[in-house]
Amino acid sequence: MNNLAPATLLLLLIATACAALAHVLLGRRWRQLPIFWLVAVVGCLIAYGLNIHFPLNLPNPAGVPVLESVLLAWVLLIFVSRLRV
Repeated sequence: MNNLAPATLLLLLIATACAALAHVLLGRRWRQLPIFWLVAVVGCLIAYGLNIHFPLNLPNPAGVPVLESVLLAWVLLIFVSRLRV
């Protein structure tokens, strides 16, 4: 079986949880779910790739800024949910 790096697995789990919750709260159609998932992945990757950190002393498991990833994913999810997709 192909092993994933811990950071990759954590980013995918965060994105999946955010996308699922966004679809429950903001979604109208089933076709929005893959769009929400892609947007959440992009938000998490941007936060991870740009190494965005708040000036707080929070743990970063596997080097992933969890709070920042979740917040950026939600900002993008709310933006996309307002589009007529």
